[in-house]
Amino acid sequence: MVLSDLGYYILLCIIWVGIFIIFWAICGYILYRLVDRKLRACPNCKRRASGIIENTELESLGTQIDRTGKEPMQITSEKVTDHFECKHCHHTWIRNYVRKESTPLNKLN
Repeated sequence: MVLSDLGYYILLCIIWVGIFIIFWAICGYILYRLVDRKLRACPNCKRRASGIIENTELESLGTQIDRTGKEPMQITSEKVTDHFECKHCHHTWIRNYVRKESTPLNKLN
């Protein structure tokens, strides 16, 4: 095997890895757009991606200590309420979800 043959195979591997990365980046973007369009669909006129967030309210649900893993984690929970308005029919609706954030206890000290 000559050095030029090795360079050819390395170049071929780099091209394949680049194609792989570009393919998964495009697939991730498409999946993100599909999920985003579904979440912002108006329940009145059924148009996708027509909801615009007008207001967001946060309500703290408290903190907990989770000691089931290798290191203890502090879990902070909050209820998020998003108020949407359709940009086509001006219908308003509310979507609620609970957001949890985990932080290792040794990072808090």
